[in-house]
Amino acid sequence: MRGKGAAKVLLSLLLCAATLCTSVVLQREGYLTYLNADMASETILARRQADLLAPIATDWIYSTEIHLLHMNLLYALAFLAGASFEAARIIGNTLGLLLGMASLVLLCRRALRLPWPASLCAAALLPATASVLYASSVTVAGYYIVHYTFGYLLAALWLRAMEPRRGARAAFYALCLLEGFLSVRYVLCFVCPMLAVALLDAIFARREALPRRARFLGVTAIGVIFCGAGYLAAQIALPRLFMSGVGAADSFAFVPLDGVEMVKRVCTVFADLLKLMGWRGGATLVSAAGIVNLCVAGTLFFGAALLVRALRRGESETPERRALPLYALAAFAVNLFCFACVEGTYLNRYLVVAVIFFVPVLPLVLAGERNARLRAAFLVTLCAGIALSGALLLSQTRESEREAAARDAEMTEATQALLAQGYTHGYGTFWNVRVMQERTQGALTFTGVVPVETEEGALTACAPTFIRWLEPSDASALDACEGPTFLVLTHEEAAQLSDWLALAGAPRIFENDAYIAYGFDSSQALVNFVLLGSATIEPGDGAAWSGDGKWAVTLGAQGRLRMPPRYREAGAYEWTFTCEGTPAPDSVALAYAGRDFAVIAEQPLAEGENALRFTLPQDDKYFMLQIRAGSASDLCLTDARLSRADD
Repeated sequence: MRGKGAAKVLLSLLLCAATLCTSVVLQREGYLTYLNADMASETILARRQADLLAPIATDWIYSTEIHLLHMNLLYALAFLAGASFEAARIIGNTLGLLLGMASLVLLCRRALRLPWPASLCAAALLPATASVLYASSVTVAGYYIVHYTFGYLLAALWLRAMEPRRGARAAFYALCLLEGFLSVRYVLCFVCPMLAVALLDAIFARREALPRRARFLGVTAIGVIFCGAGYLAAQIALPRLFMSGVGAADSFAFVPLDGVEMVKRVCTVFADLLKLMGWRGGATLVSAAGIVNLCVAGTLFFGAALLVRALRRGESETPERRALPLYALAAFAVNLFCFACVEGTYLNRYLVVAVIFFVPVLPLVLAGERNARLRAAFLVTLCAGIALSGALLLSQTRESEREAAARDAEMTEATQALLAQGYTHGYGTFWNVRVMQERTQGALTFTGVVPVETEEGALTACAPTFIRWLEPSDASALDACEGPTFLVLTHEEAAQLSDWLALAGAPRIFENDAYIAYGFDSSQALVNFVLLGSATIEPGDGAAWSGDGKWAVTLGAQGRLRMPPRYREAGAYEWTFTCEGTPAPDSVALAYAGRDFAVIAEQPLAEGENALRFTLPQDDKYFMLQIRAGSASDLCLTDARLSRADD
């Protein structure tokens, strides 16, 4: 028996190695296919952390969540070893999957007391990839790999805390506190379902079991309190330390009460669940993809039967084994409620976190199932579906990679031409420049901009503005690049910004079938054109571009030139311009800051050169400049420039 047991463990380990190696192959084959700006931002952050030897980046503008303990730390470790961006991604994802697999084995072995082969086979499912949705969200992108480790560790400690073990309970409370601090997603997806299960378990407990289950409810409730304390601490501390990304729950709002719309949301979730498992729409019945769809349907059907039978025999199971299937269902139910009833909480990739606890449920229900035919039917459909769908996915990814390589060639041509001209920092739209930075191994750095429609009366109909998203906080500074810089756009974006590009008068320094790049003397020059392009005349006589690198505006009849709110970093500034004509006593130049647009500097207009100096004590997204003609008429303003005036 020992020999058979050792052989089973060895085969299970080989299965783990096989799925892990397959995931590495998929990552290499699908690197260009799946690479996007969000993914690239994670590795750009990691490279920055590695270069600065900073485990926490406080000068980074995060998205909805601040990544303190996240995949970027694993990528940074790979960068410290000298890895390229692609290698760092593969190494980091593989390490993350290994940590998740180890946590799952710990849950299965220590909390559920399942045998080694069953625990290892369950762990082998994590790297196995059967769908584009899973590949693009986990295997290649690495978005939710870290959630495996935190989710399974917390579940293991929670189940272990059923017994009067002080060490397990203390560790459970500590991890609840940490996860509450790290992300509201952990609060909703991991901790709230625990309270639901413990509460229902106590409500429906038999009299003789009530004291034990009441104690378990108390332990769970204390964990929820610790988690809530961690979340509140994050809401207090993180906004003071980081630019963005807190992801506060107070931003959530319930959807309008519309039954049809809610049912549509639930149906969308179910359809995406099928996609996550490998379902392929439009497949013919007699085809490899059709067989995959049949396997997905069979897996759901036989899996539901296994789960129902496991729940029916729940009272005969150990408390830990009885609680886990309920926990998996509760976690999915909490997520489904958020998806259907809360605005902005659903993207199809969010399903990954909603279903991760069904993975340890599989070996659990199979271990307790006595009907061998039902076990065999489920395992055949599950394994056949994953294997066939994974093979199809790898083949399709290789075909897509050839198309992605052709697109990458256009990007490579553009970036190599810019590097050859000596450029190191530039500007461009988010979905292009983040990938460009990764593909150049960080040789080119970027500030993200986005074209936006300007207000009525502006010098241009559309002008770029800073996106300030997933980049260093000083990326939009006036002195981000003191030497020559560039703006790279697609042809569609260039057409959208045609008026603004004419205003800026920047020369084309590169063009191919995909991209156009324009040269600027410095970041300050580009930023000034960003400001001027959105400047509006209210309600003056008109505006005209002089065509010689300067701009002119005629003000009259109480005309007012306004540069709408634009983010500016803290510091001292000087706004200079030339005024031609005779200003009136009430002709003034002003600078505003803060949410209430308080005047921070004011100066009467003078004929000839003007210079308005002011200081922003802190970063300000409401910063605005204004010139009022007052009772004067026929004032012509030229050569307006904003510059840093720091001592």
